[in-house]
This record gives sequence, structure tokens and C-alpha cells, in this order.
Amino acid sequence: MRNIILVIFLVFLWVKFFGEESGCDKYASKYSCKYVEEKADYDVYYWVKVENDNPLDDKYIGSTKGLLNCKNIAINYSNIVHERWNERSYICVLKKDGLNMEKHRY
Repeated sequence: MRNIILVIFLVFLWVKFFGEESGCDKYASKYSCKYVEEKADYDVYYWVKVENDNPLDDKYIGSTKGLLNCKNIAINYSNIVHERWNERSYICVLKKDGLNMEKHRY
């Protein structure tokens, strides 16, 4: 019985500190940094003319895996529409099990 309790406790610790949902302070995420940066699926949105501060100008431009890929899609899109790159011009929406979970930027 003692061994079973120890195994359950160790599994809990592993999931809490090393699993997908171990948290990442860098991105204020409930998911691990590695998951956010490399494994998560994202929908990519781009705000045309972000300097106008109109949230209605956002446009879905694609989906990808990993936060850096998300940023790169946004940079490429800014080149296509001939707009100067602005870090505020894009947002990456983390998708898990078909649901929007968190928003990030690289």
C-alpha cells in the first residue's frame, strides 16, 4: 500500500513540475515553456494597421505548431501586405482540444 501511495505521489509531482501543464512564468502560461514554444498548436491573427488601434482589423492568417513559427507566419504576412513589421501586429492563440486556451507572442 505504501508503494502505491509513493508511486501516485511521484506521478503527481512529475505531471505538476515536468508535464505539459507544469506552467511557464515566461509566458504567464499554465502550460510548460517547452510546450508553448515547441509543441502547441496556434491560430495566427494579424492586425492590419495596428497603429490605428482598431481590434476589428484583425485577420486570421493561418495555423502552425510552435510559437516561433507563429511569429514567422506573421512576419511573412506583413511583407506580403507591404506593412512595416510591428511586434504588436500579431497574436498567437494556443489551441488545445479544439478550444482557444491562451494568447501569446514570441
